[in-house]
Amino acid sequence: MSRVHLTYTEPHGWTSPPDCVADRQAAEFLRDATNALTPSAASRRTWTITDCTDENCEARR
Repeated sequence: MSRVHLTYTEPHGWTSPPDCVADRQAAEFLRDATNALTPSAASRRTWTITDCTDENCEARR
């Protein structure tokens, strides 16, 4: 398993700081849980999951 970064972008262009999570499955779970808890925000956010290239990265964990 490799760590991934999870971010979302709002329609006006703001992108959240990356969260570094354990793997793609964990990122998808967090995305889905957030969408379920805040449906109005979910309808406008674009989520991105990308590979983390550094185990010691500075992203939030």
